[in-house]
Amino acid sequence: MTVLAKALVAMLLLGALVAGIPVLGYVVALGMIEGRPTPVHADAGPALSCRNQIVLRMRVLDAFRIRESATGRFTLVPGHEEAAWVARRHLLQLPRTGMLRWHFQSAALHVWIVRHWTPQQITDTARLGGACRAPGSPH
Repeated sequence: MTVLAKALVAMLLLGALVAGIPVLGYVVALGMIEGRPTPVHADAGPALSCRNQIVLRMRVLDAFRIRESATGRFTLVPGHEEAAWVARRHLLQLPRTGMLRWHFQSAALHVWIVRHWTPQQITDTARLGGACRAPGSPH
């Protein structure tokens, strides 16, 4: 094998390793979670976000599907804050773990919920679980 071929193989292996680390982390963190939350099906309310989801203006967040509202602020796509709330609530019912492990599990479960539930299921589960607040009420 020539030096160029060895360099190309090494670069391909390095690229596969770098691309595979997030997937491996997701699979491992999701595997450490006991059970999964189940969605609630309710026909009450719109299939939109039930929280005021204002995020600070940071261009880095554009990669995370954040859109600018009419007020010039950035808001999360409906359902993401509720999915994080559902994931956090599910993990709080499990035995305590270390902080780093808990954060990885929370991120993995959030991704799993967003990928496997509809926005209506996410919002209904959060709304009926107590995540929603009335407009103008304190956090």
